[in-house]
Amino acid sequence: MLPVNRKRWLVVVGLLAVLTLGAVAAAPWAYTRFVAEPPQPALTLPSDTRPASTGVDGAWTVQPGSQAGYRVQQQLLWELVDVNGRTDAVTGAAEITGSELTSLEFTVDPATMKSGSPGRDEKFRSADALETATFPTATLTGNGPVDVSGVPADGSPVRLEIPVTLTLKGVARPATAVAEIQRNGDRVDVAGAIAIRLPDFDVVPPKPAASLLEVQPAATIEFLVHLAKE
Repeated sequence: MLPVNRKRWLVVVGLLAVLTLGAVAAAPWAYTRFVAEPPQPALTLPSDTRPASTGVDGAWTVQPGSQAGYRVQQQLLWELVDVNGRTDAVTGAAEITGSELTSLEFTVDPATMKSGSPGRDEKFRSADALETATFPTATLTGNGPVDVSGVPADGSPVRLEIPVTLTLKGVARPATAVAEIQRNGDRVDVAGAIAIRLPDFDVVPPKPAASLLEVQPAATIEFLVHLAKE
């Protein structure tokens, strides 16, 4: 038989092991619910719409209140954590002729992205991610005309797929912007998303030990753009 003191020691060791495993198992749950700032919901069209007060054809420019951002997942042990960043440093213009979107170009300052975590934002700006000191802008340009004649004047949204070229970190790739468009008084509002893979833009974040907060390769670019005529 084991001595009493040794039995007690084994019991203590066993309890400590159980508590340690429990703490490790609960760590991702606790982090996502009590430490990490919850991700913001996807950008969507405003609900306070008005019937169109101007024709759709013309030159349109980006207005204040426009936003762009990213959404990725990070691996925290065995749980995936959603994170996102946003900026309102968005400029650009679009041209509609004969009810066709004939050109568009939006520019974003990625260094101004805010995620609620200063450490994450610093890493986002570093050479491990977008290297914003060397590549200070990200751009979205249209690829060919898109028929917008089906966007009604009553403010109802229409879903369109817009072929674009996305340039991140100096790398330009074709992509598809899945967008909802609505006319809203003297404005046109556009909200949408672009699914990308970070390695396609030479963004290969390092893999920390034990996959702690490892960034997954799939990401989503999100945008909400308000346009008004020049």
